[in-house]
Amino acid sequence: MLFTTHTITGAAIGVAAGNPFWGFTFGFLSHFVLDAIPHFDQGSFYLERKINGPAWLGAELNEKSKKFKVKRDWAMLFIDMAIAVIISAGMVAYQPLYIWLIYGIGATGGLLPDIFDVSPFWKEKFRAAKIGKTFHAVHSFFHWPLSSRYWYIGITTQILIIAAGIYTILKSLN
Repeated sequence: MLFTTHTITGAAIGVAAGNPFWGFTFGFLSHFVLDAIPHFDQGSFYLERKINGPAWLGAELNEKSKKFKVKRDWAMLFIDMAIAVIISAGMVAYQPLYIWLIYGIGATGGLLPDIFDVSPFWKEKFRAAKIGKTFHAVHSFFHWPLSSRYWYIGITTQILIIAAGIYTILKSLN
């Protein structure tokens, strides 16, 4: 999933829970649930042609080797991050500080698995450690990226999830 989807979902959980601990915990767990939904992300460009689904459905995920050095990947990441920041700023701009806190903690929980496991700055070192290797196996088990050929399906699922997250946040704040 894209950064924005994990951010808004984790934040929505945090705001709806109204509790930083539960917001973080369920935001973190939401990451794996979201990754189990067919989606489009930077990894979609690196899938082999025959992809039948995630490991949890018994499919084998074949990714081409990637180094995240393609300008397209960086552009997608920064645009995605900018969208998350703009939406988030709009959601909390006129809210009390404690809302910012639970929003941010929930969003952090939602993003943390990708921060650990797919950051181009340390993913190789993280995955080389025993805990990182285990975490990557669990993370990959749930991951269902669609081939870039089906980007429109993967983006549509995320737009719907983001819209539900925004609705949840607005409803929780009223």
